[in-house]
Amino acid sequence: MTTKVVKTLKYVGLFSAVFFTIISCEKEIESIGVNLVDNNNFSTNQLSTEVITANVKVDRVISSGVPQYLLGVYSDVEFGKLKASIVSQINLPVTGVDYNYGTNTVIDSVIVSIPYQSTKEDDESDGKPKFSIDSVFGNADVEFQLSVYELKTFLNALDPEDPSKLAIYYSDKEFLKDETSLFSGNFKVNPSDTVSYIKRYMADGITVYDKDTIKQADLSPSINIPLNENMIQQLFVDNAASAAFGSTDDFQHYFRGLYIEAEELGNDKSHIVSLNMANAKMTIYYSNDEDEAVGVDLNDNGTTGEQGVRVKKEYVFLFGAIKSNVLVRDDSNTKASGEDRLYVQGAAGAIATVDLGIENLTDLRNRNLLITSANLIFYVDQNALSNIVPEQLFLYNYDDNEQILDMMTEGISTIGGLLERDEDGKPYRYVFKITDYISELLKKLDAGELSSVDLVTLGLKVYNPSDLPSSFIDTTIKNFSWTPKGVVLFGNDINAGDKRIKFEFFYSEINN
Repeated sequence: MTTKVVKTLKYVGLFSAVFFTIISCEKEIESIGVNLVDNNNFSTNQLSTEVITANVKVDRVISSGVPQYLLGVYSDVEFGKLKASIVSQINLPVTGVDYNYGTNTVIDSVIVSIPYQSTKEDDESDGKPKFSIDSVFGNADVEFQLSVYELKTFLNALDPEDPSKLAIYYSDKEFLKDETSLFSGNFKVNPSDTVSYIKRYMADGITVYDKDTIKQADLSPSINIPLNENMIQQLFVDNAASAAFGSTDDFQHYFRGLYIEAEELGNDKSHIVSLNMANAKMTIYYSNDEDEAVGVDLNDNGTTGEQGVRVKKEYVFLFGAIKSNVLVRDDSNTKASGEDRLYVQGAAGAIATVDLGIENLTDLRNRNLLITSANLIFYVDQNALSNIVPEQLFLYNYDDNEQILDMMTEGISTIGGLLERDEDGKPYRYVFKITDYISELLKKLDAGELSSVDLVTLGLKVYNPSDLPSSFIDTTIKNFSWTPKGVVLFGNDINAGDKRIKFEFFYSEINN
Protein backbone atom coordinates (compact mmCIF):
# COMPACT_ATOMS: atom_id res chain seq x y z
CA MET A 1 0.00 0.00 0.00
CA THR A 2 1.02 3.59 -0.46
CA THR A 3 0.93 5.95 2.49
CA LYS A 4 -0.23 9.37 1.33
CA VAL A 5 0.84 12.43 3.30
CA VAL A 6 -1.09 15.67 3.04
CA LYS A 7 1.74 18.10 3.66
CA THR A 8 3.90 20.26 1.40
CA LEU A 9 7.49 20.73 2.43
CA LYS A 10 8.56 24.29 1.85
CA TYR A 11 12.32 24.52 1.46
CA VAL A 12 13.01 27.26 -1.09
CA GLY A 13 12.57 30.87 0.03
CA LEU A 14 10.88 29.90 3.28
CA PHE A 15 13.65 30.33 5.80
CA SER A 16 13.79 34.12 5.56
CA ALA A 17 10.15 34.29 6.61
CA VAL A 18 10.66 31.73 9.36
CA PHE A 19 13.73 33.54 10.67
CA PHE A 20 11.87 36.80 11.22
CA THR A 21 8.93 35.08 12.88
CA ILE A 22 11.04 33.19 15.41
CA ILE A 23 12.14 36.45 16.99
CA SER A 24 8.76 36.72 18.67
CA CYS A 25 8.85 33.10 19.85
CA GLU A 26 7.94 33.99 23.42
CA LYS A 27 4.50 35.14 22.32
CA GLU A 28 1.47 32.88 22.33
CA ILE A 29 1.62 30.41 19.48
CA GLU A 30 -1.45 29.31 17.57
CA SER A 31 -1.88 25.70 16.53
CA ILE A 32 -1.63 25.44 12.76
CA GLY A 33 -3.16 22.40 11.12
CA VAL A 34 -3.59 21.13 7.56
CA ASN A 35 -6.82 21.77 5.66
CA LEU A 36 -8.44 18.78 3.98
CA VAL A 37 -11.18 18.59 1.41
CA ASP A 38 -14.46 17.62 3.06
CA ASN A 39 -15.31 14.49 1.14
CA ASN A 40 -17.37 11.44 1.99
CA ASN A 41 -14.54 9.28 0.71
CA PHE A 42 -12.60 10.06 3.87
CA SER A 43 -13.20 9.73 7.60
CA THR A 44 -11.13 11.91 9.93
CA ASN A 45 -9.82 10.27 13.10
CA GLN A 46 -7.26 10.57 15.84
CA LEU A 47 -4.98 8.00 17.44
CA SER A 48 -2.05 7.94 19.84
CA THR A 49 0.62 5.37 20.47
CA GLU A 50 3.32 4.55 22.98
CA VAL A 51 6.90 5.84 22.92
CA ILE A 52 9.97 5.15 25.03
CA THR A 53 11.31 7.95 27.25
CA ALA A 54 14.39 8.38 29.44
CA ASN A 55 16.12 10.93 31.65
CA VAL A 56 19.61 12.15 30.79
CA LYS A 57 21.70 14.15 33.25
CA VAL A 58 23.64 17.07 31.75
CA ASP A 59 27.06 17.27 33.40
CA ARG A 60 28.15 20.58 31.90
CA VAL A 61 27.31 23.29 29.40
CA ILE A 62 29.31 26.01 27.69
CA SER A 63 29.34 28.90 30.14
CA SER A 64 31.59 31.48 28.45
CA GLY A 65 30.54 33.89 25.75
CA VAL A 66 26.87 33.63 26.72
CA PRO A 67 24.45 36.55 27.04
CA GLN A 68 23.37 35.68 30.59
CA TYR A 69 25.31 34.70 33.72
CA LEU A 70 23.75 33.26 36.87
CA LEU A 71 24.62 34.28 40.42
CA GLY A 72 23.19 32.82 43.61
CA VAL A 73 21.93 29.63 45.22
CA TYR A 74 18.68 27.85 44.45
CA SER A 75 17.33 24.53 45.70
CA ASP A 76 14.12 22.54 45.69
CA VAL A 77 13.02 18.97 46.35
CA GLU A 78 12.73 18.01 42.69
CA PHE A 79 15.95 19.35 41.19
CA GLY A 80 18.30 19.65 44.15
CA LYS A 81 20.69 22.54 44.77
CA LEU A 82 22.35 24.77 42.21
CA LYS A 83 25.12 27.21 43.14
CA ALA A 84 26.09 29.71 40.48
CA SER A 85 29.25 31.84 40.65
CA ILE A 86 31.00 34.07 38.11
CA VAL A 87 34.64 34.52 37.11
CA SER A 88 35.79 37.35 34.86
CA GLN A 89 38.82 39.22 33.66
CA ILE A 90 38.94 42.97 34.14
CA ASN A 91 40.49 45.43 31.70
CA LEU A 92 42.88 48.30 32.32
CA PRO A 93 41.21 51.72 32.31
CA VAL A 94 41.38 53.69 29.08
CA THR A 95 42.98 56.85 30.46
CA GLY A 96 44.77 58.53 27.58
CA VAL A 97 47.62 59.17 30.01
CA ASP A 98 49.87 57.09 32.23
CA TYR A 99 48.22 55.01 34.91
CA ASN A 100 49.22 57.14 37.90
CA TYR A 101 47.59 57.86 41.25
CA GLY A 102 49.53 61.06 41.99
CA THR A 103 50.53 62.57 45.34
CA ASN A 104 49.14 61.81 48.80
CA THR A 105 46.65 59.34 47.33
CA VAL A 106 43.93 57.81 49.47
CA ILE A 107 41.46 55.26 48.15
CA ASP A 108 38.02 56.55 49.04
CA SER A 109 36.12 53.43 47.97
CA VAL A 110 36.23 50.48 45.57
CA ILE A 111 32.92 49.31 44.12
CA VAL A 112 32.12 46.36 41.88
CA SER A 113 28.95 47.32 40.04
CA ILE A 114 26.79 44.84 38.08
CA PRO A 115 23.55 46.31 36.71
CA TYR A 116 20.44 44.25 37.30
CA GLN A 117 18.10 43.46 34.47
CA SER A 118 15.18 45.55 35.64
CA THR A 119 11.84 46.99 34.59
CA LYS A 120 10.74 50.49 35.49
CA GLU A 121 7.37 50.51 37.24
CA ASP A 122 4.61 53.05 36.71
CA ASP A 123 4.35 53.96 40.38
CA GLU A 124 6.26 57.17 41.10
CA SER A 125 3.94 58.45 43.83
CA ASP A 126 6.84 59.70 45.91
CA GLY A 127 8.56 61.31 42.94
CA LYS A 128 11.22 58.59 42.73
CA PRO A 129 11.42 55.96 39.98
CA LYS A 130 10.80 52.37 41.08
CA PHE A 131 12.11 49.20 39.47
CA SER A 132 11.45 45.47 39.64
CA ILE A 133 14.27 42.98 39.13
CA ASP A 134 13.86 40.65 36.15
CA SER A 135 14.96 37.01 35.95
CA VAL A 136 15.06 36.05 39.63
CA PHE A 137 14.50 32.35 40.39
CA GLY A 138 13.57 31.18 43.87
CA ASN A 139 12.83 33.11 47.06
CA ALA A 140 14.20 36.63 46.61
CA ASP A 141 13.61 37.39 50.30
CA VAL A 142 16.16 34.81 51.48
CA GLU A 143 19.82 35.88 51.56
CA PHE A 144 22.82 33.93 50.35
CA GLN A 145 26.50 34.56 51.08
CA LEU A 146 28.34 36.54 48.44
CA SER A 147 32.15 36.71 48.36
CA VAL A 148 34.62 38.29 45.95
CA TYR A 149 38.16 36.95 45.53
CA GLU A 150 41.13 37.67 43.36
CA LEU A 151 41.08 35.05 40.58
CA LYS A 152 44.27 32.99 40.44
CA THR A 153 43.57 31.07 37.22
CA PHE A 154 44.65 32.82 34.03
CA LEU A 155 41.82 33.03 31.48
CA ASN A 156 43.23 32.24 28.07
CA ALA A 157 41.59 33.90 25.09
CA LEU A 158 42.73 31.07 22.80
CA ASP A 159 42.45 27.32 23.13
CA PRO A 160 45.85 26.13 24.49
CA GLU A 161 45.54 22.91 22.45
CA ASP A 162 44.61 24.70 19.23
CA PRO A 163 45.58 28.41 19.26
CA SER A 164 43.68 28.94 16.00
CA LYS A 165 40.43 28.60 17.99
CA LEU A 166 38.94 30.66 20.80
CA ALA A 167 39.02 29.08 24.25
CA ILE A 168 35.74 27.64 25.54
CA TYR A 169 35.00 27.39 29.24
CA TYR A 170 32.51 24.91 30.65
CA SER A 171 30.32 25.21 33.71
CA ASP A 172 32.15 22.46 35.61
CA LYS A 173 35.64 23.98 35.32
CA GLU A 174 37.39 24.58 38.64
CA PHE A 175 39.12 27.94 39.10
CA LEU A 176 41.72 28.90 41.66
CA LYS A 177 41.18 31.91 43.89
CA ASP A 178 43.06 33.81 46.58
CA GLU A 179 42.65 32.58 50.12
CA THR A 180 41.56 35.99 51.43
CA SER A 181 38.37 37.56 50.14
CA LEU A 182 38.11 41.12 48.89
CA PHE A 183 34.54 41.11 50.19
CA SER A 184 32.25 38.69 51.99
CA GLY A 185 28.75 39.30 53.28
CA ASN A 186 25.09 38.35 53.13
CA PHE A 187 23.26 39.32 49.96
CA LYS A 188 19.84 39.34 48.34
CA VAL A 189 18.55 41.14 45.27
CA ASN A 190 17.48 44.68 46.04
CA PRO A 191 15.49 46.77 43.52
CA SER A 192 16.19 49.86 45.64
CA ASP A 193 19.98 49.51 45.31
CA THR A 194 20.25 52.51 42.98
CA VAL A 195 22.86 54.64 44.77
CA SER A 196 26.39 54.35 46.13
CA TYR A 197 27.63 56.96 48.62
CA ILE A 198 31.35 57.71 48.39
CA LYS A 199 33.12 59.48 51.23
CA ARG A 200 36.10 61.54 50.02
CA TYR A 201 39.11 61.65 52.33
CA MET A 202 41.95 64.03 53.02
CA ALA A 203 45.55 62.79 52.86
CA ASP A 204 45.33 61.50 56.44
CA GLY A 205 42.73 58.93 55.32
CA ILE A 206 40.49 59.92 58.23
CA THR A 207 39.11 63.37 57.58
CA VAL A 208 36.15 63.43 55.19
CA TYR A 209 36.05 66.51 52.97
CA ASP A 210 33.07 65.60 50.79
CA LYS A 211 30.50 62.91 50.02
CA ASP A 212 29.41 61.87 46.51
CA THR A 213 26.21 60.17 45.37
CA ILE A 214 26.86 57.76 42.49
CA LYS A 215 23.97 56.38 40.43
CA GLN A 216 23.23 54.97 37.00
CA ALA A 217 22.34 57.47 34.28
CA ASP A 218 18.85 55.91 34.03
CA LEU A 219 18.62 55.60 37.84
CA SER A 220 18.20 51.81 37.53
CA PRO A 221 19.44 49.44 40.28
CA SER A 222 22.76 47.56 40.39
CA ILE A 223 24.56 45.05 42.56
CA ASN A 224 27.10 47.27 44.31
CA ILE A 225 29.82 45.36 46.15
CA PRO A 226 32.38 47.30 48.25
CA LEU A 227 35.87 45.76 48.11
CA ASN A 228 38.60 45.91 50.73
CA GLU A 229 40.43 49.23 50.17
CA ASN A 230 43.68 48.09 51.81
CA MET A 231 43.99 45.04 49.55
CA ILE A 232 43.21 47.13 46.47
CA GLN A 233 45.79 49.67 47.64
CA GLN A 234 48.47 46.97 47.66
CA LEU A 235 47.42 45.46 44.34
CA PHE A 236 46.59 48.53 42.27
CA VAL A 237 48.12 51.63 43.84
CA ASP A 238 51.41 50.52 45.38
CA ASN A 239 52.35 48.68 42.15
CA ALA A 240 50.97 51.23 39.71
CA ALA A 241 54.42 52.14 38.36
CA SER A 242 55.38 48.53 37.63
CA ALA A 243 55.42 46.86 34.20
CA ALA A 244 52.26 44.96 35.19
CA PHE A 245 50.22 48.04 34.30
CA GLY A 246 52.01 48.71 31.02
CA SER A 247 49.46 46.91 28.83
CA THR A 248 46.19 45.02 29.16
CA ASP A 249 47.95 41.72 28.46
CA ASP A 250 50.57 42.34 31.17
CA PHE A 251 47.89 43.49 33.58
CA GLN A 252 45.69 40.41 33.05
CA HIS A 253 48.66 38.17 33.77
CA TYR A 254 49.35 40.14 36.95
CA PHE A 255 45.76 40.50 38.16
CA ARG A 256 43.86 37.64 36.56
CA GLY A 257 40.38 38.79 37.41
CA LEU A 258 37.60 38.45 39.97
CA TYR A 259 35.90 35.34 41.34
CA ILE A 260 32.39 36.26 42.52
CA GLU A 261 31.20 33.30 44.55
CA ALA A 262 27.77 32.42 45.93
CA GLU A 263 27.29 30.07 48.90
CA GLU A 264 24.18 29.02 50.79
CA LEU A 265 23.47 30.21 54.33
CA GLY A 266 22.31 27.23 56.37
CA ASN A 267 19.65 25.19 54.61
CA ASP A 268 17.45 28.09 53.56
CA LYS A 269 16.13 28.05 50.03
CA SER A 270 17.50 31.21 48.49
CA HIS A 271 17.53 32.50 44.91
CA ILE A 272 19.48 32.94 41.70
CA VAL A 273 19.52 36.06 39.57
CA SER A 274 20.33 36.10 35.84
CA LEU A 275 22.64 38.95 34.83
CA ASN A 276 23.78 40.58 31.62
CA MET A 277 27.42 41.32 32.46
CA ALA A 278 28.11 43.65 29.51
CA ASN A 279 28.25 46.76 31.71
CA ALA A 280 29.82 45.24 34.82
CA LYS A 281 32.79 47.16 36.17
CA MET A 282 35.08 47.79 39.12
CA THR A 283 35.68 51.44 40.02
CA ILE A 284 38.46 52.73 42.25
CA TYR A 285 37.40 56.09 43.69
CA TYR A 286 40.35 58.01 45.12
CA SER A 287 41.51 61.49 46.10
CA ASN A 288 44.96 63.04 45.73
CA ASP A 289 46.75 66.38 45.99
CA GLU A 290 47.32 68.41 42.89
CA ASP A 291 48.60 71.87 42.07
CA GLU A 292 46.05 74.55 42.81
CA ALA A 293 45.87 75.54 39.15
CA VAL A 294 44.86 71.99 38.23
CA GLY A 295 42.64 70.93 41.06
CA VAL A 296 39.32 72.20 42.28
CA ASP A 297 38.83 73.11 45.93
CA LEU A 298 35.36 71.64 46.41
CA ASN A 299 34.92 73.18 49.86
CA ASP A 300 36.74 75.70 51.98
CA ASN A 301 38.51 72.96 53.93
CA GLY A 302 39.74 71.07 50.89
CA THR A 303 43.25 72.53 50.67
CA THR A 304 46.26 70.74 52.08
CA GLY A 305 48.69 73.52 52.64
CA GLU A 306 51.51 73.94 50.20
CA GLN A 307 50.58 70.78 48.28
CA GLY A 308 47.63 72.43 46.52
CA VAL A 309 44.02 71.21 46.61
CA ARG A 310 42.34 67.86 47.15
CA VAL A 311 41.01 66.39 43.90
CA LYS A 312 38.47 63.62 43.29
CA LYS A 313 39.54 60.94 40.83
CA GLU A 314 38.45 57.50 39.69
CA TYR A 315 39.67 54.63 37.55
CA VAL A 316 37.07 52.40 35.88
CA PHE A 317 38.05 48.79 35.16
CA LEU A 318 35.46 47.24 32.85
CA PHE A 319 34.95 43.49 33.07
CA GLY A 320 36.88 41.74 30.29
CA ALA A 321 35.65 39.80 27.31
CA ILE A 322 36.39 36.44 28.94
CA LYS A 323 34.02 35.50 31.71
CA SER A 324 32.41 32.24 32.74
CA ASN A 325 29.77 30.75 35.00
CA VAL A 326 30.72 28.15 37.60
CA LEU A 327 27.72 25.89 38.18
CA VAL A 328 27.83 23.40 41.05
CA ARG A 329 24.87 21.06 41.29
CA ASP A 330 23.91 18.69 44.12
CA ASP A 331 20.97 16.42 43.34
CA SER A 332 21.72 13.78 45.96
CA ASN A 333 18.56 14.54 47.95
CA THR A 334 16.05 14.92 45.11
CA LYS A 335 12.82 13.00 44.60
CA ALA A 336 13.84 11.84 41.14
CA SER A 337 13.51 8.09 40.74
CA GLY A 338 12.83 5.69 37.88
CA GLU A 339 11.54 6.65 34.45
CA ASP A 340 7.91 7.27 35.41
CA ARG A 341 8.62 11.00 35.43
CA LEU A 342 10.83 13.13 33.20
CA TYR A 343 13.05 15.86 34.62
CA VAL A 344 13.92 18.73 32.31
CA GLN A 345 16.04 21.59 33.64
CA GLY A 346 18.48 24.07 32.10
CA ALA A 347 21.89 25.29 33.29
CA ALA A 348 23.67 21.92 33.37
CA GLY A 349 20.55 20.21 34.66
CA ALA A 350 18.78 17.44 32.77
CA ILE A 351 17.06 16.62 29.48
CA ALA A 352 14.60 13.92 28.43
CA THR A 353 14.85 11.66 25.40
CA VAL A 354 12.05 10.15 23.30
CA ASP A 355 12.26 7.08 21.05
CA LEU A 356 9.29 7.07 18.66
CA GLY A 357 9.72 3.44 17.65
CA ILE A 358 9.87 1.97 14.13
CA GLU A 359 6.83 -0.20 14.84
CA ASN A 360 4.62 2.89 15.20
CA LEU A 361 5.57 4.10 11.75
CA THR A 362 5.14 0.63 10.24
CA ASP A 363 1.63 0.44 11.65
CA LEU A 364 0.73 3.78 10.08
CA ARG A 365 2.12 2.68 6.73
CA ASN A 366 0.04 -0.48 6.75
CA ARG A 367 -3.25 1.31 7.43
CA ASN A 368 -3.48 3.44 4.27
CA LEU A 369 -3.77 6.71 6.21
CA LEU A 370 -3.57 10.34 5.20
CA ILE A 371 -1.57 11.90 8.05
CA THR A 372 -2.61 15.52 8.58
CA SER A 373 -0.83 16.24 11.84
CA ALA A 374 1.66 14.51 14.15
CA ASN A 375 2.17 15.76 17.70
CA LEU A 376 4.19 14.92 20.77
CA ILE A 377 2.42 15.97 23.97
CA PHE A 378 4.10 16.17 27.38
CA TYR A 379 1.96 16.66 30.49
CA VAL A 380 3.23 18.48 33.58
CA ASP A 381 3.16 16.64 36.89
CA GLN A 382 1.20 19.25 38.84
CA ASN A 383 2.05 17.54 42.12
CA ALA A 384 5.77 18.13 41.63
CA LEU A 385 7.32 20.31 44.33
CA SER A 386 8.90 22.87 42.05
CA ASN A 387 7.76 26.34 41.05
CA ILE A 388 10.28 27.32 38.37
CA VAL A 389 8.46 25.85 35.37
CA PRO A 390 9.89 27.14 32.04
CA GLU A 391 7.56 28.89 29.63
CA GLN A 392 8.95 26.94 26.69
CA LEU A 393 10.72 23.66 25.95
CA PHE A 394 12.66 22.71 22.83
CA LEU A 395 12.62 19.49 20.78
CA TYR A 396 15.60 18.43 18.67
CA ASN A 397 17.58 15.57 17.13
CA TYR A 398 19.40 14.19 20.18
CA ASP A 399 21.54 11.64 18.32
CA ASP A 400 23.19 14.21 16.06
CA ASN A 401 22.61 17.33 18.20
CA GLU A 402 20.80 18.93 15.27
CA GLN A 403 17.53 20.61 14.39
CA ILE A 404 14.59 18.43 13.39
CA LEU A 405 13.13 18.90 9.92
CA ASP A 406 10.12 20.95 11.06
CA MET A 407 12.38 23.64 12.51
CA MET A 408 13.94 24.24 9.11
CA THR A 409 10.71 23.96 7.10
CA GLU A 410 8.14 25.50 9.45
CA GLY A 411 9.97 27.30 12.27
CA ILE A 412 9.52 27.50 16.01
CA SER A 413 6.11 29.18 15.77
CA THR A 414 4.62 26.07 14.15
CA ILE A 415 6.52 23.45 16.16
CA GLY A 416 5.35 25.06 19.40
CA GLY A 417 6.57 23.88 22.78
CA LEU A 418 5.05 26.74 24.76
CA LEU A 419 3.65 26.00 28.20
CA GLU A 420 -0.13 25.62 28.24
CA ARG A 421 -2.02 26.21 31.48
CA ASP A 422 -5.29 24.70 32.71
CA GLU A 423 -8.44 26.56 33.76
CA ASP A 424 -6.94 27.24 37.19
CA GLY A 425 -3.81 28.75 35.68
CA LYS A 426 -1.61 25.81 36.64
CA PRO A 427 1.09 24.48 34.26
CA TYR A 428 -0.60 21.78 32.18
CA ARG A 429 1.27 20.59 29.08
CA TYR A 430 3.64 21.23 26.15
CA VAL A 431 2.64 20.32 22.58
CA PHE A 432 5.09 19.87 19.67
CA LYS A 433 3.96 19.53 16.02
CA ILE A 434 6.43 17.36 14.11
CA THR A 435 4.35 16.62 11.01
CA ASP A 436 7.07 17.22 8.43
CA TYR A 437 9.54 14.97 10.23
CA ILE A 438 7.04 12.12 10.47
CA SER A 439 5.92 12.65 6.87
CA GLU A 440 9.48 12.33 5.62
CA LEU A 441 10.00 9.14 7.65
CA LEU A 442 6.84 7.61 6.21
CA LYS A 443 7.94 8.42 2.68
CA LYS A 444 11.28 6.69 3.25
CA LEU A 445 9.55 3.73 4.89
CA ASP A 446 7.18 3.41 1.93
CA ALA A 447 10.13 3.46 -0.46
CA GLY A 448 12.04 0.90 1.62
CA GLU A 449 14.75 3.46 2.41
CA LEU A 450 14.14 4.09 6.13
CA SER A 451 17.14 3.39 8.35
CA SER A 452 18.12 3.97 11.97
CA VAL A 453 19.97 7.08 10.80
CA ASP A 454 16.63 8.62 9.80
CA LEU A 455 14.64 7.56 12.87
CA VAL A 456 16.60 9.40 15.55
CA THR A 457 16.12 9.75 19.27
CA LEU A 458 14.55 13.10 20.08
CA GLY A 459 15.81 15.32 22.90
CA LEU A 460 13.71 17.62 25.06
CA LYS A 461 15.39 20.55 26.80
CA VAL A 462 14.61 23.93 28.33
CA TYR A 463 14.43 26.48 25.52
CA ASN A 464 17.13 29.12 25.08
CA PRO A 465 17.10 31.68 22.24
CA SER A 466 20.46 30.29 21.10
CA ASP A 467 18.68 27.03 20.17
CA LEU A 468 17.22 28.65 17.05
CA PRO A 469 19.07 28.36 13.74
CA SER A 470 20.74 31.53 12.46
CA SER A 471 20.55 30.49 8.81
CA PHE A 472 19.07 27.80 6.57
CA ILE A 473 22.25 25.73 6.80
CA ASP A 474 22.68 26.19 10.56
CA THR A 475 21.39 22.85 11.84
CA THR A 476 23.68 22.28 14.84
CA ILE A 477 22.27 22.83 18.34
CA LYS A 478 24.59 25.03 20.39
CA ASN A 479 25.56 23.72 23.81
CA PHE A 480 24.30 26.78 25.68
CA SER A 481 21.90 26.73 28.59
CA TRP A 482 21.73 29.55 31.11
CA THR A 483 18.12 29.18 32.28
CA PRO A 484 17.87 27.30 35.61
CA LYS A 485 14.13 26.72 35.27
CA GLY A 486 12.93 23.13 35.31
CA VAL A 487 9.76 21.07 34.98
CA VAL A 488 8.68 17.55 35.93
CA LEU A 489 6.73 15.74 33.22
CA PHE A 490 4.97 12.42 33.06
CA GLY A 491 6.84 9.81 31.03
CA ASN A 492 5.54 6.62 29.43
CA ASP A 493 4.59 4.87 32.65
CA ILE A 494 1.07 3.41 32.39
CA ASN A 495 0.22 4.66 35.88
CA ALA A 496 0.18 8.23 34.55
CA GLY A 497 -3.16 7.46 32.90
CA ASP A 498 -4.34 10.13 30.48
CA LYS A 499 -1.33 12.30 31.43
CA ARG A 500 1.04 9.77 29.92
CA ILE A 501 3.19 11.15 27.10
CA LYS A 502 1.28 11.03 23.80
CA PHE A 503 2.52 10.44 20.26
CA GLU A 504 -0.63 11.67 18.60
CA PHE A 505 -1.82 11.60 14.98
CA PHE A 506 -4.70 13.19 13.17
CA TYR A 507 -5.47 11.38 9.97
CA SER A 508 -8.05 10.71 7.30
CA GLU A 509 -8.74 7.14 6.30
CA ILE A 510 -9.94 6.14 2.83
CA ASN A 511 -13.42 4.61 3.01
CA ASN A 512 -13.83 1.49 0.89
